[in-house]
Amino acid sequence: MTAYLIGIAFMLLTACLHHALLVLATSSVPDRLRSSKALPITVFGLLALIHLIEILAGGGVYLALHRTLYPEGFGGSFSGTWNDYVYFSGMNFTTLGQTGMQVSGPLRIVAMMQALAGFMVLTWSASYLYGACRQQFVGEYEQSREG
Repeated sequence: MTAYLIGIAFMLLTACLHHALLVLATSSVPDRLRSSKALPITVFGLLALIHLIEILAGGGVYLALHRTLYPEGFGGSFSGTWNDYVYFSGMNFTTLGQTGMQVSGPLRIVAMMQALAGFMVLTWSASYLYGACRQQFVGEYEQSREG
């Protein structure tokens, strides 16, 4: 039961972090860039940075869980380095899951819930990027019709 609660908390914290970083990123884009042709690539770059932060945070969660609640949770090619935790987090976050590392016991539930959260925020980001591209291209289309 503990792993389910941790997994749900992990999902909710991922959503909250994603929302907060999207709000921060949106407010940090200068007005002159909002109507620039560089807007879609700027949004793409900001989203990539946001996802990297979320993956690093997930690595921290796995590090803490492995060292406290689930010391037998990892096996296979897992060697216990920071890079292993980040790699595992990134592969789960992107739902690829092919790591060569073995996860056992309750930690599997937490990993599954991170994959679900990652899928959801990646979809959220894709919609956000689509909106930014649409804003840019609709603006260009309207200007070409007026001109």
